[in-house]
Amino acid sequence: MSGAGTDPSHDVHARVLERAFGSSPDNVRIALNDMKQAMARHGTPAPLADAAQIILGEVLNNVVEHAYGFEDGHPVRLAIDHRPDGLWCVITDQGRVMPNGAPPAGIMPQVAGTPRDDLPEGGFGWAMVREMTDGIRYTRADGENRLEFLIPA
Repeated sequence: MSGAGTDPSHDVHARVLERAFGSSPDNVRIALNDMKQAMARHGTPAPLADAAQIILGEVLNNVVEHAYGFEDGHPVRLAIDHRPDGLWCVITDQGRVMPNGAPPAGIMPQVAGTPRDDLPEGGFGWAMVREMTDGIRYTRADGENRLEFLIPA
């Protein structure tokens, strides 16, 4: 039912957001806020918008931290398309290649019985991203990382 009326939420592949910004934690926050507003305009259901906020917050902050080592001002691009099956997200950057040329396996750290002060600080992000998304694809070509995935509706 592509192009039904003028409401973009009914379009099969409505572009919700496309942003290019310089790498920094502040710019990630701005991009996530822009995304939240764009999803509201497109009529994205709240649970799907909330999931996108969590997942893209993790992924974009990983770009800033790991791909660019917290160096500000490097290019990051985010595109989100609303599809009948959810939100298709594409993130590109020109930072470091992902270890082993692939996204981390996302295996949840074993923490049962671990005292609170001894819990690991990290290691949960990719497990969460993999649990909450489908169809993760990563490519590296011509000096650019490209990560794509679906946040299912």
